[in-house]
Amino acid sequence: MRFSMVRRPFRVKQMLYGAFATALLAAGCGPKDPGERVWVRKCSACHGRDGRGDTRFAKGRPYASLTDDAWKHGGDLDSIRRLIADGDPKSPMPPFRDRLSPGEIDAVSAHVLALWGRAHGTPVPEAK
Repeated sequence: MRFSMVRRPFRVKQMLYGAFATALLAAGCGPKDPGERVWVRKCSACHGRDGRGDTRFAKGRPYASLTDDAWKHGGDLDSIRRLIADGDPKSPMPPFRDRLSPGEIDAVSAHVLALWGRAHGTPVPEAK
């Protein structure tokens, strides 16, 4: 098949415009809440999208669910923030201090409390 020189640049332009439009749409996809964005990217594979710990990885790990009342390190905002930053060397929970910014750690900590609140039908506890 033979292409004329006139049509080829047009076809390339169409492909470039399509790729650019796809990139723009992808950038706008996903959660708007910064804590939820971090959660989906870094935490949901182990703890589940809704925090219930109902993943294959979490099976048999009693503290994987963040929606029950079993908190190994405390269920207040400061304890959650500390656990996310420092991890737990006696569990699979890794430290995220060098992987997330302080703002991202704060946002995902608040999101963990929001997940707990949604599961209990209660307002999210205020930070101390």
